[in-house]
Amino acid sequence: MRKKNLKNKMIILCGGKGKRMGNVTKNIAKPMVKIGKHAIIEHKIKYYQREGINNFIFCLGYKSKKLKNFLKKKTSSKNFYDNGGIKSGILKRIYLVRKKVTDITFISYGDTLARINFKSLLINHKKSKCPLTIVAAPIQNPFGLVKWDKNGKVQNFDEKPILNHFIGYAVISPEFFKKIKKNIFNLSDGKGIVEAINYLSKKKQVNIYKFDDLQVTINSPDELKNAKVNYNKYFTL
Repeated sequence: MRKKNLKNKMIILCGGKGKRMGNVTKNIAKPMVKIGKHAIIEHKIKYYQREGINNFIFCLGYKSKKLKNFLKKKTSSKNFYDNGGIKSGILKRIYLVRKKVTDITFISYGDTLARINFKSLLINHKKSKCPLTIVAAPIQNPFGLVKWDKNGKVQNFDEKPILNHFIGYAVISPEFFKKIKKNIFNLSDGKGIVEAINYLSKKKQVNIYKFDDLQVTINSPDELKNAKVNYNKYFTL
């Protein structure tokens, strides 16, 4: 059942090479990798549409022509495409489409899908009055963590602690671009987004949306294999 339409746009970051995927992404962009009968990006778009999101901004790079042609066959003609090249970092790709961010805008990495209630996320962001909201989820560290002092004496041992991690979803307001130093936007790979979050965090301008539901991220062949095994659990679309 589709929810009421949201006017807010969704930026989908799908320009990376997906190096950790090995030969799987030799000839196609990672979002085109199939899980079941459909590509990762198709599962994402179908879920977003069910959540009422229909306006997409695709930030392309690696295999951009092939991915753009694929998306044009699968989505509305009103969507916007930007090719930031292969070398652009995550934050740079977002910066390149800043003129399209005229209202509160969702952001999603192209290789992750989480069953987020986007209306709830939107309300949470508005209440925070922050230019940036990041979505975080709990994750159990599989190892025991040890802290020790300068004399080599153990101060603390924490067995498999529960940590919080950023799951590749965020929300930005248009003023986000004015809050960040321009040199930060040009940092490579994921360094820019990390620096931007830390920079705004020091100013108490980063909001957290806590998420604890189904999610899957595909960064490696093993994670892809796991997603395929758990297809019905993750993708009930």
